[in-house]
Amino acid sequence: MPYPRIALPQELSEVFTTEQAQALGVSRGRLRCDDLEHPFIGVYRRRNSIERARIEGLPPGRAWVARQRLRAQEFALIMPAGSFFTGRTAAAIWDLPIPPGGSDDIEVGVFAPARAIRRSAVRGSQIRRHLVQTTLRTGLPTLTPASTWVVLAQRLALPDRVALGDAVLKHTRIPGTDRYDDLPLGTLQELAQLAAPARPGVTLLRHALPFLVTASASPPESHLRFLLHEWGFPDPSLDVDVRGLDGRLLGCSELAYPEFRLALEYEGDHHRVLVEQWNRDIQKYHDYSANGWSVVRVTATLQYQQPLVLRGRIRDALRRGGWDGETSV
Repeated sequence: MPYPRIALPQELSEVFTTEQAQALGVSRGRLRCDDLEHPFIGVYRRRNSIERARIEGLPPGRAWVARQRLRAQEFALIMPAGSFFTGRTAAAIWDLPIPPGGSDDIEVGVFAPARAIRRSAVRGSQIRRHLVQTTLRTGLPTLTPASTWVVLAQRLALPDRVALGDAVLKHTRIPGTDRYDDLPLGTLQELAQLAAPARPGVTLLRHALPFLVTASASPPESHLRFLLHEWGFPDPSLDVDVRGLDGRLLGCSELAYPEFRLALEYEGDHHRVLVEQWNRDIQKYHDYSANGWSVVRVTATLQYQQPLVLRGRIRDALRRGGWDGETSV
């Protein structure tokens, strides 16, 4: 027999604990009504929440990140003292780029000798205290960005390891200036210090360190830079202001070869669907061409599905610019 849906007290937020509900007179029977979700033992969420509806409208990768954050907020209500979010959940909390996990389980760590948490929908781990650093992010106890990188790096392929490290170090410059509009989440020194000799996977960490930069704008651009290295092309310059013969700023390119007057432009979906961005791109490429620059426009399809086609286009453009090198097979 279904329980009647008596209105919940207004004092209860969208997410609440059993104790909070019972303190306001909500019965156990009311908590079993189907308008409530039960993500963890002792935690409830109103089923038709605004946040859930927002998440459902996101692309799959972004939806997974949003669900991780939401579940972290839910679990934080009953989180054991001294525990913290780690792994992919920590990356989601910091909005660091990683391939989505195979499930929505959250990752929670504790410091040894405490026992790893064992709960449904939680992947618990035990970590030695000297190997990581923790902090608060939007009220959630979590690994620092640098510690998130060292914990996840051994679980990622090298290109994703580099993209994650680049995101931690990212320092965004205002084009045409020497000013920056944000602070990096971590420094190369922090990453190097955390790559301690006694750490599991230290060889993988140290292999990735020389590839990391502060000027990579996005994971696809980090991946592209890694591909250029594998193909034997010259190392590109990053975050390049391109100016005309009169000194006017024509645009800024994340990857470029100024000596060969070649820019590589990665074009995500926003370049295609946002009219203002599309018009800016058309004017930018016209100005580049008028001032003797070539542009190779890179899409996700080219980079991830047709890399040999992309390699040929970049090779040909470099040679037209005067490069006389050879690419790797």
